[in-house]
Amino acid sequence: MRVEALVVATLALSATGACRPKEVAEEATKHKVRCAPAEAATLTDTLELRGTVSPLPEKDAQVAAQVGGRLLQILVREGDVVALGTPVARVDAAPLADEARAAAAGVARTRAEARNAEATAARVRRVFEHGIAARQEVDDATAREATTAAALSEAEAAAHRAERQVERATVRSPLAGVVIRIFRRGGELVDGTPATPIVEVADPSRLELRADATAGDLVRVSKGQAADVLIAALPGASWTGAVSAVSPAVDRATGLGVARVALDLAKGARPPIGVLGTARVSVGSARRTVVVPKEAVRSGAGAEVEVVLCGADGLAHVRRLARSGAAGAKVEAQGLAAGQEVVVEPVIGIADGEALDVTR
Repeated sequence: MRVEALVVATLALSATGACRPKEVAEEATKHKVRCAPAEAATLTDTLELRGTVSPLPEKDAQVAAQVGGRLLQILVREGDVVALGTPVARVDAAPLADEARAAAAGVARTRAEARNAEATAARVRRVFEHGIAARQEVDDATAREATTAAALSEAEAAAHRAERQVERATVRSPLAGVVIRIFRRGGELVDGTPATPIVEVADPSRLELRADATAGDLVRVSKGQAADVLIAALPGASWTGAVSAVSPAVDRATGLGVARVALDLAKGARPPIGVLGTARVSVGSARRTVVVPKEAVRSGAGAEVEVVLCGADGLAHVRRLARSGAAGAKVEAQGLAAGQEVVVEPVIGIADGEALDVTR
């Protein structure tokens, strides 16, 4: 009996020693993860539009000279506030002034000719009434009077044009606003067309985000929809707004149209004109759903994403979910129930059915 007991005890110890390495191996293969519960939330479908902050179309102008010549002086600098009609630049007006003087001389000469023709016509009519002059002489004098009167009107019009050209040598702002860009410097040439702008003036009191959008996005956007606007260059700052206009057509070459989101500038500073921004436009009605932290979402293919569930059995359960909306640091997880726990760190490298060592 003593021998048999000794043999049984020896076998038991051997068996216990054999099991321990297996348990240690199982512990070593567990993934240490941190889990968080899915939460119920109210979401509204949003559409992200990326564009640039711009003044309203009618409140932005690239100002060009209406006459050609050499720029004598730029009268403003970037950031200067200007009123309607404020001079912003001067073009060399000497050649234009010479033309104006020549036109004025032409008016004086033509006016003298017109007075002479008028007096001659009056004299011929008096002579004709006394039966001395022929009817032909009256007709000729009357025609010369009308011709010189027309020539005088033409000369006066030319003089007025020349005077206006001299005035146009002083380039003025067409609207009240701020100088946001200077294109030319003193001494450079301009051709009197929009092809050679001098400065750009904009009214920053009202701004919008102007975004190019695909046809698929344009059909989801309509005037009046609420939006939140974020500026990458200004982290932490945001503006509310609303869609103010949507293109009724797309460009045939690019397939893009324009959506404009008016910014509410009543609170906070104005964003700089020209910076890139993103408008999150609310395009649907509010609905109840379930969300998980963004960290829990693994990249997926097409319209799907992956999450890893922390199963009650201590195992990982990989689930594919429809890609849908987002709200801040949360992502909608259609198909999950509130309270179900998902892996939030780390989410990569975990396969379906692998053991988890969960920490919270």
